[in-house]
Amino acid sequence: MTISKPIKILLITVSVLVGLLLLWMYYSINPSGQSFIPKCPFHSITGYHCPGCGSQRALHDFLHGRIIEGFQHNVLIGLGLLVMFYKIFLWIRSYSYPQKTNNLLYHPKTAWVILVLVLGFWILRNIPFSPFNILAP
Repeated sequence: MTISKPIKILLITVSVLVGLLLLWMYYSINPSGQSFIPKCPFHSITGYHCPGCGSQRALHDFLHGRIIEGFQHNVLIGLGLLVMFYKIFLWIRSYSYPQKTNNLLYHPKTAWVILVLVLGFWILRNIPFSPFNILAP
């Protein structure tokens, strides 16, 4: 099934607008201490930090230019940003240079490397001893 060009343009436009709205929301509202911002269900139930805990506060800090504080909330968000910027780079590059390029994210070992990094981060950030406790948000 292929999507027609006008539908594709509409989907991209709506996605960009929703993304900009979310960025504006996270820029305007500090998630710390706000009762209407969703909390991590895993942390609420278990008391342990998941790999995504602190990412809302990190995004808020990044949008305000506080990069170090953002990474103190969640170091793993750097991996997510790296992947996102890489995908954007490849998307822009495909319009400038239409020849096929090798996408490192499609390499068979990439998913395993990311899985090991995420699981390792998840385990290490829940160890309550120094130096691992600096990974907790």
